[in-house]
Amino acid sequence: MERTEKTREFVQDYYGKAAQQTREDLCCPTSYPTEDIGHIPQEVIDRFYGCGSPMSLAGIKEGEAIVDLGSGAGIDCFIAAKKAGSSGKVIGVDMTDDMLKVANENISAVSSNLGYENVEFRKGYLEEIPVDNKSVDLITSNCVINLSPDKRKVFREMIRVLKDHGRIVVSDIISSQRIPENIRDNDELYGECIAGALTEKQFLSYLEQVGFYGIEVLSKTYWKSIENIDFCSITLRAYK
Repeated sequence: MERTEKTREFVQDYYGKAAQQTREDLCCPTSYPTEDIGHIPQEVIDRFYGCGSPMSLAGIKEGEAIVDLGSGAGIDCFIAAKKAGSSGKVIGVDMTDDMLKVANENISAVSSNLGYENVEFRKGYLEEIPVDNKSVDLITSNCVINLSPDKRKVFREMIRVLKDHGRIVVSDIISSQRIPENIRDNDELYGECIAGALTEKQFLSYLEQVGFYGIEVLSKTYWKSIENIDFCSITLRAYK
């Protein structure tokens, strides 16, 4: 089995189980302001496995079209739904059936609380985003790019679906040095957003290589150290 397919299957299984039984040890804990999540059911909040709060830093405007990659149980999509208003559109993309089930089951409650429905969830991969070319104002992701086996392809896909001058605001885990093979091949550490992390230099370089500009680090917070390697949560913005 190719590494890409093996990695996908592992991540699907790992986070499928995390959808069924919540885990507090996945990624680094992050909290959102109450006003951002008051309309969201607790079932969704309990299954939040992000490492930052991209929606709080994205500057979402009413009417924008937004795609959230690796949307999981849907918390970031539902936050974006409130910020984008009834004229906005939010699409969550995830490859894990159990996460999509939780997200879809909570659309009705969120829509009832907001008074409108503007969210949908699609099954798909970060490397093959199921969205039309140049159709999106904003792409977000929260601690999922590190889980991709082909990160360059993820960034190329972001460029494809963004409108001209569209933006990304992503939170992810970065490492202070390149990940050694013994960590990189550890499945549990891969699922915990450690083994697949890029360095900050690699992350920014990949963005530049596919054509992003105006790249800015919005926040950076130390998380933990493993084998003398520091891991941080970073949130950054870039434009097409």
